[in-house]
Amino acid sequence: MTEIKLYKTTTKGLKIIGMCLPFVVIGIWMITDNPNGSTEYIMGWFGTCFFGIGIPIGLFQTFDKRPQIIINENGIWDRTTKQDEIKWEQIIEAYPLAIFGQKFISLVTDDTFVLKKKLYKWAAKINEEMGAQKLNLSLGQINVDECDLTNLINELNKAEKGERKNLIQSFKVNRTNFSFSDFRIILLYVFISITLLLLSLTGIAAFMTIMIVTAIGAITWRWHWSSPDNSKIRKYAEAITWLGIVNMVLFLLTVKAYDYTTENVRLKLSTEIEKYKDQRATYPENLKSIKDNADFNYIESFFANRVEYHATNETYELQFEPLFDK
Repeated sequence: MTEIKLYKTTTKGLKIIGMCLPFVVIGIWMITDNPNGSTEYIMGWFGTCFFGIGIPIGLFQTFDKRPQIIINENGIWDRTTKQDEIKWEQIIEAYPLAIFGQKFISLVTDDTFVLKKKLYKWAAKINEEMGAQKLNLSLGQINVDECDLTNLINELNKAEKGERKNLIQSFKVNRTNFSFSDFRIILLYVFISITLLLLSLTGIAAFMTIMIVTAIGAITWRWHWSSPDNSKIRKYAEAITWLGIVNMVLFLLTVKAYDYTTENVRLKLSTEIEKYKDQRATYPENLKSIKDNADFNYIESFFANRVEYHATNETYELQFEPLFDK
């Protein structure tokens, strides 16, 4: 039988992973950077476990190859509705609908169609207030134009059974493919993220300013959640929010990496300095010979070459270049 099968897109699953991964990273950072039993330690575990659930969900969404919607000459079936195939004779009309940014196609059915599970009164009331029907096809995980699919459903509904095969065969799924324009946007976001990170590392005032702007963007995005996808306010607010969250994660990772690396450099330098003192009964005047003997990797060598060293007969001091007032 001639049919159209619509599948989940991989980008939706990857987006879920991308949304959860920053919070998982922050949670792990809080766990490793705070003592066992502290409030920060507990919050780190909570955030890691809560947002960590999104990663397997995102992976499932990415690799789930089962058809989500099947359209054939007899009717239409949607996996998310948990219903049997809806016959064309039972559909009166279809229309597109957006609820909080999620795309649906609402199906108006006749009295012969009965839901397997009756809606609660409050759920039916919410559907009515939002302009939805008791049966709504979810397009949130499918990369297809909702208007084109709605027109096809209405055409198939009105057509004779012999004509439906030709309509199904002639329908082309208009997917949004990756383009050079998308590549330029990605490069722009990368450039903005690097710029924001460099600004954040200049001091607490810059970092807090970026966080405040992020919070304003998040509130604006939430306020315009139900706006159309082409709403410029919603689009820019969403971009500001995600750039701010990415900046926060990059900033925390940078600080953590800086602390980890400089601590390793300090330990290695201190070990070699103490060895030098044990052999010569005095601290070295400079770190040249110490650096040569220390087993540094490339990144550690970069920091070691920028350490300021001050020594007396009794003590010595290692001073690293400041990062974010550290």
